[in-house]
Order: sequence, then C-alpha cells, then structure tokens
Amino acid sequence: MKKIFIYLIMALMSLTTGCQRRSPEEVAQIIGSAKINSLEKDVESRVQKMTKNMLIHPESYEPISTEMSVVTSNMLLYDSQAFVALRDLNRALEDFQEEYGDDTTSQAVRNELDVIQAMAGVVYDRIVAVTKRPVKFEAIDAYHQFYVNDNHDNKVKKGYHFVIHKNNKITLLCDHDELLRVEAFAKRLFDYPPYRTDGNSIEHWLMSPDE
Repeated sequence: MKKIFIYLIMALMSLTTGCQRRSPEEVAQIIGSAKINSLEKDVESRVQKMTKNMLIHPESYEPISTEMSVVTSNMLLYDSQAFVALRDLNRALEDFQEEYGDDTTSQAVRNELDVIQAMAGVVYDRIVAVTKRPVKFEAIDAYHQFYVNDNHDNKVKKGYHFVIHKNNKITLLCDHDELLRVEAFAKRLFDYPPYRTDGNSIEHWLMSPDE
C-alpha cells in the first residue's frame, strides 16, 4: 500500500511538472481538444439541425462534414465585436473605392472618411482589448459543409461556421466565404508596410485612429 501511494505521488508530481512547462496556448489546445472529443456527436446533430432550419430549400439539404477546431481567447476573428467591426470596415472601404475612387477633396469624401476613421478606431480598440486577454480556451469552431439547391435549382456546396461556447450554446458566426473575406482583410491590415503617411491614406488612418 505504501509503495502504491509513493508511485501515485510521483505520478502526480510528474503531471504537475509537465503542466507547468506547457504554454498557455498548449493548455488551451488540450482543454479544447478534450471538449471536442466529448461533444463531437452532439455538436454534429445540433449543427445539422440548425443549418437545415436556416435554409430556403431545406428539403435539398445534404450534410457533408463538420470540422471542429479550438478557439482561444486571443483569436481576433472569434471576438464577435471585432469580427463585426472588421467586416463593416472592409465593406465601407470597398464602397468608398467604388463610389469615390481617387477623389480626396469633396466634402462628401471628407465626411465619408471621417466615418471610416471612426470605424477604424473601433477596430483598433477591439485589437487592443483582445491582445490584453490572457490566453485560454474560449470556444470551438464547427465548420459545417453541405450541399443545397439554390434558387435556380442547382446543387451548390456551402459552409457555415458555428461557435460552441463554454456553456455549450451554439451561435452562427458567418458563412465560410465571409470568414475568408474578413480574414484576408485583417491580414492586409496587419501586413501592409510601408504605410503611407501623406494624410490622405486610409491605410494610415487604420493604423493611427487617434490622429
């Protein structure tokens, strides 16, 4: 009995030491992976039901797969406020370019740029908030792919991203195409050097929202 107790203590000490050596990211991945394993079947059925209920032609719905991945607290796109802010800013910039082109002098343009600068400030604030968080397990991303008929009765492939929260509540983040657009926009913002600083550059304002 004494030997068993000693072995148990040694095993616990070994586990504790191992945990101390792990980074916060590694710990978050371990916790998230365990959560995925425990919820996999339940999430699959719930996501399929939610997807079917959202479709215009649910009778044509054919599930393909559901891929789950761990979401940590420092992932910007999974902060709901950050995602919406990035999405809206991206749309505003696209609309601005389409409507005004290279015009930087009219009052309408200046008013629009003031709005865009304010939106950039919201994005900046969310980036600061997210980067200040301690890294930990936050949620699970369930990427569900399926076939469905469009309005022309053609079978198309689609994908939705659902977020499974810590309390097991599931919410829809966006469709896959929108996630890719917002992700590409975020990468463009953060990997854009050198930035123009001539006072007329939207990119400059994006990175300096308080000016």
